[in-house]
Amino acid sequence: MREAFARVSDEVIRVSVTHHLFDVPHQIDVGERVGRAKVAMAMFAQCGVDVLLAGHLHISWTAGTGNRYALSGFEALVVSAGTAMSTRGRGEINSLNVLRLQKMRVEVERFEWMAECGRFVPGMRSVFVRKLKGWSLIARIPKDES
Repeated sequence: MREAFARVSDEVIRVSVTHHLFDVPHQIDVGERVGRAKVAMAMFAQCGVDVLLAGHLHISWTAGTGNRYALSGFEALVVSAGTAMSTRGRGEINSLNVLRLQKMRVEVERFEWMAECGRFVPGMRSVFVRKLKGWSLIARIPKDES
């Protein structure tokens, strides 16, 4: 991973895609993170990884890593996917995320399954911008306003 990211321009947003999460919501046991998460986060910091995508828990969640990891000058944005097709929805409606990525701005739009019309429809949209101390949520736009 270090070698791959070393070849990428600093102008490009760097995204890591894994099955297991490197951070979890506060209501989830921290033991649900991938093993050796702290070691991996230090490597992500060295590589300048911007976004961490995962889905193991089947819950839709997005947040910065700064609250869990104290890595000077580094914070990645964690985007956890719900479940699009599985019946293991953890109490959430089936969903998927669409990301619109720029180096200094990430938009995460959740699409939710609507059985009555047989398709995924736009849901909550969250917009993050990179600030000096990490990612900052600047807007959560409900599906009715999308």
